[in-house]
Amino acid sequence: MNSISYKKSNLILLITLLTISFVFGQEKTNEVEPTIQIISRAQKDKVLLRWAASTPSAWRSTNKTGFILEKYVLARDGKRLASIEKVWQKTIKADPIETWEEMVNNDNNAAVIAQAIFGDSFYVSGGKSTQLADIYNLSNEITQRFSFSLLAADANFDAAKKAGWGYVDTEVKINEKYVYRIKPAITSDKSSIKGTATIVSIKNYEPLPAPIDLRGIFGDKNVVITWEYELFKRIYTSYNLERSEDGINFKPLSKEPIVNLNDKPNAPAKRMFYIDSLATNDKTYYYRVNGRTSFGEKGEYSKIISGKGSPILPYTPRIIDVKLTDNPNEAEIFWDFPKEGEPIIQKFQLLVANKDDGPYRVGADNILPNQRKYLVNELTASNYIKVKAVGKNQKQQKSSFSTLVQPVDTIPPVAPIGLEGKIDSLGVVRFTWKQNEERDLLGYRIFRGFTEKEEPSQITETPFENNSFTDSVEVKSLNSKVYYQVVAVDKRFNHSEKSTILVLEKPDVVPPTSPVFSDYLVEDGVIKLNWIRSSEEGEVTHELIRKDLTENSEWKTILKTKDTIQEFTDKQLQNNHTYRYYIQAIDKAGLKSKPSSPLTIQAEYKEVSSVVKGLNYIVNRETNQIEVFWRANEDKVSEYTIYKQLKEEKPSTWRVLPSTIKKVIDKEVSPNETYIYHIRASLVNGEFSKVKTIEVKF
Repeated sequence: MNSISYKKSNLILLITLLTISFVFGQEKTNEVEPTIQIISRAQKDKVLLRWAASTPSAWRSTNKTGFILEKYVLARDGKRLASIEKVWQKTIKADPIETWEEMVNNDNNAAVIAQAIFGDSFYVSGGKSTQLADIYNLSNEITQRFSFSLLAADANFDAAKKAGWGYVDTEVKINEKYVYRIKPAITSDKSSIKGTATIVSIKNYEPLPAPIDLRGIFGDKNVVITWEYELFKRIYTSYNLERSEDGINFKPLSKEPIVNLNDKPNAPAKRMFYIDSLATNDKTYYYRVNGRTSFGEKGEYSKIISGKGSPILPYTPRIIDVKLTDNPNEAEIFWDFPKEGEPIIQKFQLLVANKDDGPYRVGADNILPNQRKYLVNELTASNYIKVKAVGKNQKQQKSSFSTLVQPVDTIPPVAPIGLEGKIDSLGVVRFTWKQNEERDLLGYRIFRGFTEKEEPSQITETPFENNSFTDSVEVKSLNSKVYYQVVAVDKRFNHSEKSTILVLEKPDVVPPTSPVFSDYLVEDGVIKLNWIRSSEEGEVTHELIRKDLTENSEWKTILKTKDTIQEFTDKQLQNNHTYRYYIQAIDKAGLKSKPSSPLTIQAEYKEVSSVVKGLNYIVNRETNQIEVFWRANEDKVSEYTIYKQLKEEKPSTWRVLPSTIKKVIDKEVSPNETYIYHIRASLVNGEFSKVKTIEVKF
C-alpha cells in the first residue's frame, strides 16, 4: 500500500478469508432510492457522527463532491425554539491520498477504504482465481468498493473520518439539543441523492451496555459460544470475544472484529455464534465478550462464563432383542456393544420411560461392562427402554435408541365410581369421580345423553387423563336433565364397563310451556272450563285467572292448584256479565309460562224468583241522606250486594250486607242529583236473586 502515496494506477488489493472473513456475509446491494444516512452518538462532552451513501452510485458521486454537514440548535433549556438556529455549515471531503500512507501501513481497514476510494482497480479474492471469477469481480467492482469500504469504516472510525464519512463535534452544550443534517455537496439541481438528519443531545448520554446472555455449549475439545444479538444490533456493529485459562488474563480469539453473517432482511438473526477449539478437555476455559460501535467505541464486558470440554464415548450400545417371559409384566432385554469398548466404560444403565421422548429414569444401574442382557420386571402397559453406556469419565455417556416393550394385558380397569357434579346457571357442567388405582391407566372416556332412555354418545376424542371433567350444555333447551357416564381405559386400550349414570339437573331458566283451553260450557248459570296442562316435567302449579269485563274489574285468581285436574266450574258469576279467562303454569323455580290464549264468555243465568221485595226509600233533606229499605226471606239469603250509580254513569259496588240487615242509609248525596240503587241477594244455594232497582231524585 506504500504506492498509494505516489500513484493511483494499477493498484490491486488482495483480501483473503483469513484476514477479513466477514466480508463474504455481505449481501449484494440492491439499487434503491439514493440517500445519505446519518447516525449519531452522544458522549459526555462531544457528539460523534457517521454517515454513508445508501447505494454504490451515490457512494461514487459523493466521494468526488464530498458532503455538506449542517448544525442547528433545536431546543435550549428543555424548551423547543420557535425556529431552529443554524450554527454552522461545513463541507467535508476525503483527505488527499498523500495523507493516508501512515494510517494505511498500520491498519488493514484503512487500506481497504483508501483502495476503494483512490485505487484504479479493486480486486477481491477468496480462494483460487479463475477466469470466470475475474470477470465477475470486474463487473461488480463498484459494488465491491462500496460494500468493503463501508464494512471497513465500521471497524475504524478514524479512517471513516479521514474518508469524509464521520465527524466529531466538541462545541456542544449540555442544555442544548442539536439537529445535524447531511447532504451531498452536489451543485446540480438535478441531483437525486437525498440527505437525512439526526437529533442528539449530550444530556442523553448513556454508557454502552454489556452483552447479555453469554452461554457456552462445551463438546469434545470444542465449545460453541453464543450471546444475544438482536437486542443490541442497532448499537454494536461487531464484537470482540476473549478467552482466558485462569479467569484473569484474557486474550482476543480473533484479530478482526466478529460480525454476524447470518443477519438478513428476511431472516434476521437473534443470536451470535462462535466455535472455539480447546486444546484439552481437562482444563477450565473462561470467556467474555464486548461490543464495538460504528464510532470505534468499545462497550462493557459481559459476565464471564466458564466450562470444560466434554469427551465423547466412541461406542454406542444397541438393543437387539426383547423377550417376554411367562411371568406377567416381565421381559428380558438383549443388547450389543463392542468388546473393545468394555475397558473404557465402568457400567451399563437401563433407562425406562412411559413416552418415547421421556423423561427417562434409571430402571437398573451398575450393570457390568461384559453383561449383554437384563431381566426387567414391574413393567407397565407401555415401556420405552434404552441401554446407556457410562464411561470411566462420567461425562462419557452414550445411549441406544429406545425400544418399546408392551407386556400382554387383557384385563380391563374397574368401572369408575363416585360420580358427582352440578350444572351452573351458565350451563357449565363440572363433575368428578374417584380416581382409578390401576398403574397402567391411560385415562377416561366421557359419555353424555339428554334423555334417560337414549344411548349416550362419547364426547371425548381421546382418553381424558383427569378424574374431573368440564362440559357445557344449553340451559334453555326443553330437556331438564343431562345424563353422564364414564369409562376407564388402560394403556392397552382395554375398556371398563360404563359407570352408573350421573343425572344432573339443569338450572331452571326456561319457563314452562303454556297450558291451553280445550273446551267450555255455559249451563245453568255457571261456566265450565276445560284445559290441557303444561307439558313441563315435575311439579307444576296452574293458575286460573278471571276478569269481569262488564264491571272492568281487576284480574283475580280463582283457582291455584298443583293437582293434575284439567277442569273447573265457575259459579261466582253475575247474570249477563261478560268474563275473560286465562290460565298459566308456574314451575318449582317460580318461572311462569306465557298466559294462555284468553277465553271470553258471557254468563247467562236461569231466572230465579224475586227474593228481594218491597224495595223503597225515604229522602230526608234536612239530614242530607237517603234511606233505602226492603223485605226478604232471611233463610234463603246469605248476603246482599248493593250497587250505586249516578244517572247516566256506570254502577259500582257500594255495600255488601249480611242477610239480617234490610236497610241502608246513604249520606254521600248531593242536592239535585238522581241516584240509582241496585240490590241483589246471594242465596245460600250459591245462586243469585233477580236484581231489584230503584231510582231516587234528591
